[in-house]
Amino acid sequence: KHHSTSRTPQIPCQKHTIQHTMMMTGTVGSSVMGRSRNAQPLPRSGKSVSSVRRPVAMHAKLPKWDECYRFLVDEKKLRTIAPEQAKDMVASGDWVLVDVRPPGAHAEARPAGAVSVPMYQPLDWKTPDVQKVMKFLVYSFNGVQAIEPNPDFTEQLRQASMQGKRGIITFCEAGGTLKPSTNFPFGKPSRSLQAAYRALAEGVTSEVLHLERGVYGWYQSDLDFEGTGEYKPDIGRTPSAAAEPTLESIRASTGYQMREGDKK
Repeated sequence: KHHSTSRTPQIPCQKHTIQHTMMMTGTVGSSVMGRSRNAQPLPRSGKSVSSVRRPVAMHAKLPKWDECYRFLVDEKKLRTIAPEQAKDMVASGDWVLVDVRPPGAHAEARPAGAVSVPMYQPLDWKTPDVQKVMKFLVYSFNGVQAIEPNPDFTEQLRQASMQGKRGIITFCEAGGTLKPSTNFPFGKPSRSLQAAYRALAEGVTSEVLHLERGVYGWYQSDLDFEGTGEYKPDIGRTPSAAAEPTLESIRASTGYQMREGDKK
């Protein structure tokens, strides 16, 4: 008797799909399936092996925004200041402007004198895993750059706070607000407010202020910028000033607090 040589087509499983994606994105050498025999261990960062990074609470999830809001407003009495006031305070040498936007945005255009302490960074493919691959796929499908928390944020924020005699002023693209409204009883969250929460809750410094309307407000006040390019608000697109690095929060982010008379 002759047996049929035809077989049922095999459907690739998720394991092989992820492996293929990691090869396409250049994440070869260490994968979710394990290291290859010839793969060499990669350093966790650009620092020397002898350096020791102070442990931080970066990977602990922040409380829900209403809890952060109550902490900032009721307990710490966080103040939001106008760009003109922030400029004078920084010029005195007592305060430091802290830009928590992505490094690329800071390099292109930033308020004069600001230092970069990004809350999030592009995915680090030196240490790939299944979560990063899936995040890359989902974000890319939605046209958003995949990001992850900056593991050195707390220490970098601490170092930035030491540049001033008194404290820090946090800002992001749009700023968010602590002013409650009918539709937003806990204001509108932003990365700069999240950074202010972390600075206070993690004991980085007890002197923290928040910049009103963020970089956009600085721009509307006709204050000085520096960087490799020119700042221009991307009106019509919601900026990624969300409280968490997820697609849902990016879509729900506050956007610019536009006022009558604002320039384009």
